[in-house]
Amino acid sequence: MDEKLNPERTALICYDVCRRMLTPRDPARNAAVRPVLEAWIRLIGAARAAGIPLLYTTPVSRADGADVVLLPTDLSVETGVPSLTNSIEGTWDAEFPDEIAPRPEDYVFLKRRPSAFHGTGAMETLRMLRRDIIIIGGGATNRGVETSVREAFSNDMLSVIVRECCMSGDTRAHENSLLAMKMYGKVRSLDQVVAMLGG
Repeated sequence: MDEKLNPERTALICYDVCRRMLTPRDPARNAAVRPVLEAWIRLIGAARAAGIPLLYTTPVSRADGADVVLLPTDLSVETGVPSLTNSIEGTWDAEFPDEIAPRPEDYVFLKRRPSAFHGTGAMETLRMLRRDIIIIGGGATNRGVETSVREAFSNDMLSVIVRECCMSGDTRAHENSLLAMKMYGKVRSLDQVVAMLGG
């Protein structure tokens, strides 16, 4: 498959690549997600080499929880896991691993809901930059990444989802989501996306 991405139309969305997701304090979880961090290091390097804009999101809430609405979803009732889990704004968890930290030229958006675009200003920034193609990955695949890809599709944007840069605590949901997103974008391997960027 010989595909190329036009760097003048493309941006990378680093969806929730915060420390809580990619460098958790728990040693076992940290080791488990290390391959995803390594994939992000490579993807971000390729994006910077191609000269495309980088947009970072991080999931945050106020310390007092005033901006959190916990809707009673089926999954939250079945598992006891809240329907929305964010880091506290300004804490270590909400920041980014040193290996992939944003640079001054990058864009960083605080995100209070699952979509990369809802209430963040990220969609407006993409339009300002005249970008209608996004490369995206992050976690959870079956929650925020898929939500963002569906919203991008509804805004006439092409999404390229990087398989190795996506993660979820639910393997079945992760794979189902990657399959579902083929309806709204292109699911590609990291090697393929690096090649699409000219690497």
